[in-house]
Amino acid sequence: MGSLKDDFYQRAPVWVQNILVSAYGYHLYRKRYGGMFNDILRLVKQSRSWSREQIEAWQAEQLHNIVRHCRKSVPFYQQLFAEYGLHENDITQPEDVAKLPILDKKTLRQFSSRFRSSTARPYMLQHTSGSTGSPLALDVDEHTYKLAMALLVDHEEARGVLFGTRRATFAGRMIQPARKLSPPFARFNRAENQMLFSSYHLNKETFPWYADRLRNFRPRELIGYPSAISDLASYYLASSTTPDFEPQAVVTNSETLLDWQRERIEIAFNCPVYDYYGTAEYVIFAGQERDKSYRLNPILGVTELLNEQGEPTREGRLVATTLTNKAMPLLRYDIGDFAVNASDETHSRVVYKLQRINGRVDDYVETPDGRRLGRLDHIFKGINGLVEAQIIQTSIEHCTIKAVFDTPHYTDQSKELIRNFHLRTASQIKVDIEIVDQIPRGANGKFRNIIRKFDSEAST
Repeated sequence: MGSLKDDFYQRAPVWVQNILVSAYGYHLYRKRYGGMFNDILRLVKQSRSWSREQIEAWQAEQLHNIVRHCRKSVPFYQQLFAEYGLHENDITQPEDVAKLPILDKKTLRQFSSRFRSSTARPYMLQHTSGSTGSPLALDVDEHTYKLAMALLVDHEEARGVLFGTRRATFAGRMIQPARKLSPPFARFNRAENQMLFSSYHLNKETFPWYADRLRNFRPRELIGYPSAISDLASYYLASSTTPDFEPQAVVTNSETLLDWQRERIEIAFNCPVYDYYGTAEYVIFAGQERDKSYRLNPILGVTELLNEQGEPTREGRLVATTLTNKAMPLLRYDIGDFAVNASDETHSRVVYKLQRINGRVDDYVETPDGRRLGRLDHIFKGINGLVEAQIIQTSIEHCTIKAVFDTPHYTDQSKELIRNFHLRTASQIKVDIEIVDQIPRGANGKFRNIIRKFDSEAST
């Protein structure tokens, strides 16, 4: 939503906010589930029973088509294919993706306009800060967007959560200012039978309200960030409170699901956790199965696991190629996350199932009143000229945001970063902006969005 709409929402009474949330929910419902959605969902469900030969045949045909589309109407690839002497007839099977160079995020950011197709119409524009804090704006066509929605619906229904079932969402939505610590801390989206809970207001004092609201709503599914749902589970266990509802499943996303989080959630809610992994670039979707492995859906993209030399490996960097998004196709895109193949096969370049997704295990920011905020990449969205950023918490009352800008004029952007940070921390934490030329990576090459440099237990 735009800033004027956001201001109107924040000033409105709660009953009006619920109407606004539902109205926007109906808008999204039509955009997500209208038109071709049902046909796409049927194909997604059929793909669950495909043999390896059927998957390879499907991916070969779709890969050939997307490469041909790139050669004809995407400026970046028109130049690239000419330089490499490549034609779509050189790409006849999934393994042939190796003939293409790997695309990194820096190149995509630098030449983003040249990745846009001259013939395919975008259905929506996806804004993301990415897990590195590097903002990107990506065109997505209608088929790909609705395919992403169908993949999630299929993932939930395969675990017994039917479409339209009551669900409680714990994610990064700012449903009311962080400084406002009076309930209600949830809003209702009638369009999808969804209660949106704030993960920014959950602490020991506010937990009884959350427990009471969940008792009344009785969701059949909890879905959202594993850190937020794990915190909720912790408060149930610490207070010896038994949830007065019986979820069919807990579905987690957007962060690396840690083993201790899974254990805590499953004990508290007495149901299984089914994680899924997707990206804002719409190149990969991996849904967790009952054996805890991640099944890579073959319709959305071709996935590889590569080492630093760009060769196939059992444990390495995730690289994915779109098979569907003609508006802004990404071929052999280095996602920047790490994973482990569920198969010991070394002869096949293409990966079909993952044992685990390591991702980037971020720390969290802890507020003086005991809230733990484990996902703050929202504060980077829409900041002009911001290349990447990192939050470092040095004490319970202080954070530093290291920021890299590609412009010498960043005063206003720095102020906006501080405002965004305070919106989500209720201005309880002092924050400084440190402008740097680059942000160092860890020993494994991973970027950490949040680093905590103090022991919260020792500081209390």
